[in-house]
Amino acid sequence: MKKLLTTILLTITITSYAQQSGLKSRFEKHITTLASDEFGGRVPQTKGDTLTVEYIVGQLKNIEGVELMGNNGLQEITVKSERIRTLYTPKGNGKFTKTNMLPATLQTFNTVARVKATKENNPKGESIIIGAHYDHMGYQKNKRGDITLVRGADDNASGVAFVIEYAREMAALKHLLKRDVIFICFSAEEIGMLGSNYYANNPLAPLDKVVAMINFDMTGRMMRKGITIRGLASCKEAPAIFSTLANPNQLDLIWEFRAKGPTDYKSFYAKGVPAFSFSTRIHKDYHTDRDVVDKINYEGMIMLFNYAQNAIGRFAFEQTTLTFNNSEH
Repeated sequence: MKKLLTTILLTITITSYAQQSGLKSRFEKHITTLASDEFGGRVPQTKGDTLTVEYIVGQLKNIEGVELMGNNGLQEITVKSERIRTLYTPKGNGKFTKTNMLPATLQTFNTVARVKATKENNPKGESIIIGAHYDHMGYQKNKRGDITLVRGADDNASGVAFVIEYAREMAALKHLLKRDVIFICFSAEEIGMLGSNYYANNPLAPLDKVVAMINFDMTGRMMRKGITIRGLASCKEAPAIFSTLANPNQLDLIWEFRAKGPTDYKSFYAKGVPAFSFSTRIHKDYHTDRDVVDKINYEGMIMLFNYAQNAIGRFAFEQTTLTFNNSEH
C-alpha cells in the first residue's frame, strides 16, 4: 500500500510539473484579459459580464477531459438584487452615463464544468468544488470625484485564473481521481454572493455528494509569503489535515477558523458542506482603481497554487474523511 501511494504521488508530481510549464504566462494571460478595458470591470448584467463568461467557458472547453455542465458551461441566474447599484457607462470623450440600478431582477451566469473520476475510483459518486467569483465593480467614482475603471485584477481575476488552471491540472490527472472535481466561477459576489448562493440552492450535481468546497478569492498580491486560509471551523478534521500539508516555500500561514466569512465559501457552509477559502490577503488597493495587472505577484501565485494543490490532492486523490462542523462563528 505504501509503495502504491508513493507511486501515485510521484505520478502526480511529474504530471503537475509538466502541466505547470508556462503556468506564469497562462496566469498573466487570464488576468490581463479579465482586467482589460474591454471587459469593463466585469459587472453583472453588462457586456463585460458576457465577455467574461465566454472567455472562461472558452478556456475550459479547450482542456481535454473537462466536461461543461449546465447549458454549455453556463448556469443562468435570475435572482432578486436587494442593493441599489450605481453604474457608470462610458459614452466617449471621457463622459459617462450614470444609472442607479434599483433593487430588481438580476440576470447573469455562473460558469460550471467538471472533471469526472472513474466509477471504479469513485463508487459513491462524491465530488469536491473548486470555485472563485469572476465579477467586479466596473466604473466607480473615487475619493477625488473622478470616475475610473476598477478592474479587479487581484479581486478576483486572479482567483478565476486558479480555477481554470486547476481544471487543467485535474484533467491531466483524471485517471487518479477518487472524487469528481467541479469548477465554478461565480457571478455577483460583490453584491451579496448571489451567484454562489444561487448555485448552492440550485446545484447542477447533488450537493449531498460534495465533500468539500475550496474557494479562491484574491490570490495575486502575496507579500512576505503570506496567505490566509479561512473556514477551518467548518470541518472537524481540518486542523489535522492542514497541519500536515507540505510547505516547502515556508509560506506564512494564517488559519481563520470562522466558517461564515465574507466570500463565496460561506454559501456552501450554509448548506452543510465543509468549505475553505484561500487568499494572499487584503491590501490597500482593495476595491480601488489601483488593483491592476502590473501589481500582480505571479511568483507568489504559483507558490499559493502549489500549496493549495496539496489540500486539493488530499480531497480529490484520496477519499479523505471530512465531517461537517456546525460552527457558531
